[in-house]
Amino acid sequence: MKPDSTIETRRSFCRFCHAGCAIDVDVAANRVVAVRGVLDDPMYEGYTCIKGRHLGDQHHHDARLYNSLKKINGSFAPISTSTAFDEIAQRVAALIERHGPRTLATYCGTAAFQNATGLPVAKAFHRAIGSPSFYTSVSIDQPAKFVAPMRHGSWQAGVQPFESSAVAMVIGCNTLVSTYSFPGGLPSFNPLVRLRRAKANGLRLIVIDPRRTELAQYADLFLQVRPGEDPTLLAGIIREILANDAIDHEFVSQWVNGLAELARAVEPFTLDYVAHRAGVPADQVREAARLFAAGPTGSVSTGTGPNMAPHSTLTEHLSLCLNTLCGRYMRAGEPLLNPGGVLTASAPIRAQVNPPMPHVLHRGTPQRVRDLYIHHGEAPTSTLADEMLLEGHGQVRALLTVGGNPVVAWPDQSKTVEALRSLDLHVVIDAQVSATAQLAHYVIASTLSLERPDLPTSIDPWFGEAYTNYTPAVIEPAPEMRQEWQLYTELAARLDVTISLPGGDIAPGASVNADDILDLIYVRSKVPLNELRQQHGGRLYPELATTVQAAEASTAVSATARLELAPDGIESELAAVFVEHSSAEVIAGFDPSRHTFRLTSRRLKSVFNSSGRELHALRNKEGTNFAHMHPDDLVALGIVGGDTVELASPRGSIRAIAKSAPDVRQGTVSMAHAWGGLPDNDGDVAVFGSTTSMLVDTESGYDPFTGIPVMSAIPVQVRGITG
Repeated sequence: MKPDSTIETRRSFCRFCHAGCAIDVDVAANRVVAVRGVLDDPMYEGYTCIKGRHLGDQHHHDARLYNSLKKINGSFAPISTSTAFDEIAQRVAALIERHGPRTLATYCGTAAFQNATGLPVAKAFHRAIGSPSFYTSVSIDQPAKFVAPMRHGSWQAGVQPFESSAVAMVIGCNTLVSTYSFPGGLPSFNPLVRLRRAKANGLRLIVIDPRRTELAQYADLFLQVRPGEDPTLLAGIIREILANDAIDHEFVSQWVNGLAELARAVEPFTLDYVAHRAGVPADQVREAARLFAAGPTGSVSTGTGPNMAPHSTLTEHLSLCLNTLCGRYMRAGEPLLNPGGVLTASAPIRAQVNPPMPHVLHRGTPQRVRDLYIHHGEAPTSTLADEMLLEGHGQVRALLTVGGNPVVAWPDQSKTVEALRSLDLHVVIDAQVSATAQLAHYVIASTLSLERPDLPTSIDPWFGEAYTNYTPAVIEPAPEMRQEWQLYTELAARLDVTISLPGGDIAPGASVNADDILDLIYVRSKVPLNELRQQHGGRLYPELATTVQAAEASTAVSATARLELAPDGIESELAAVFVEHSSAEVIAGFDPSRHTFRLTSRRLKSVFNSSGRELHALRNKEGTNFAHMHPDDLVALGIVGGDTVELASPRGSIRAIAKSAPDVRQGTVSMAHAWGGLPDNDGDVAVFGSTTSMLVDTESGYDPFTGIPVMSAIPVQVRGITG
């Protein structure tokens, strides 16, 4: 930066993770000088985290891509982005002509959800060409959030909000480090302040986790469950609530089916059984049931941990059952301060059931493996490597990777790498040459968050009050960079494909910018985007507040729909759990005498999945993705903190650096996912970490509805490595 450069402060919001914190960005000579929270923002009140304060480092780090790349004879060479798209389009057209549109797949990773344009345009492009091969990180994170309500149904007005609740039960989510636990969980916007306010107002907090997390430090009741035993524990809590007749009889009688069937299914999960199996004292199980049922307001929310563990859809279903049994939903006449978000269309929100739709779970386009289907227009990512490797009609031969790093994020790294190397065409749009980009044929230089206009769309419905924060671009990108949506409009122009969005069509070759795309996607926004653009930073919209309306007339189907406590399969699923000695039994090759530990996933403060590890200042805060273990376990194994250990599952093995962690339950190894690199890269695990997905088996223990394999509570053997 030149000495005479003028510093200008520009208001925006952070997109390092999903939290969307309001920020002020100091800019000089088109470079970020500093980032800080906005003290007068009505939602975030000045809050930022360490990741957001290093956005400048992310945008300007030494490995940043400013030009696109093409692989020639095994090495990358610069290529103009326009020429790259010419060549990519020719290859895509040839593949589709020969094999059909299904041969082209997209994978949208976590970063694709952190901008308002990329994901909708990607989906629209796939609709336009007729390819169902659309995959996202949702199906390797929390797919049960979307599948469980299809079986159980959902309440149109939503659960009771965290900040006005008397009690909250949070399962496997550490919102003080991670992002939102929904529905009804602690908000990620200024979470510690909001938690303290809720506690001052009398909130009683129940936390269930194998680790005494930062959130658990504030719990009135902490249940340190064995990894993978959430279904057992929740079944026991439900049984105790039913045994004490502590349900909301009025709500259940009017809106719920299956009470007797659920009671029969959880009956074997006695306090003694649950205490032995889940490792939680019987009096704590009893107290959790009493405290939650007493309410009188509050809800259960779950996080990534239980959604990546065995029986994940069952766990999510049982959490929904707890909310339903206790009637923890908004009722007619109650205030809705954020009715569905600012960016959605206005519609009445009623105190009634959105009917269960179990029939859609096995309808539509099937995958070619494991009897799995597409849900919500997205195929299960755990099948994508198989779809690439399995020859025959429908084989995926080309992949567009957007905002993701499959090499370290997808389950079963060995299979993932083999599949990516088998592709006829792989295009990655990224800001750096990630482990995944190293295997690509083309890497398109991508913009980052401060280089594009945007809106906080993924969390729009979850704000406690109607709020949004339009941002223009804060700095200008390099000429060869492209936004994610441009990957699809550039291809569509060359393939003569029209992309249809809610506000109209993008004709092939049409000249559009990011704001045009926002207008086309969010044409039904409650507040017109042109009005949002006039605001300086984030703003509340109290005028959008409304009340929950009464149910429709009794003749309407939705008014007579009921929530299902025991849809088809629930009783047999619970029976299968009951006869297990351990949830690890679902994994092929599990040996209880050998695999005596359970590896659980965790979040870190300074990185978000694989993002941030490239920044020395952030990586140095964490060191690596340590194998956190209880001190007594380390002593028993003859290991000390800093030693290298081998973790071996029935599927594979990795090396990691051991770290003493008294907050971790004995018998548990706690590690962050999405670290490491390519498996044949002999990088130092003390610096680059290890890829836990190497331990994951996609073909056993997977959820029958979502296909998600066991990615947390993985059975492992731990041994020290000498020399």
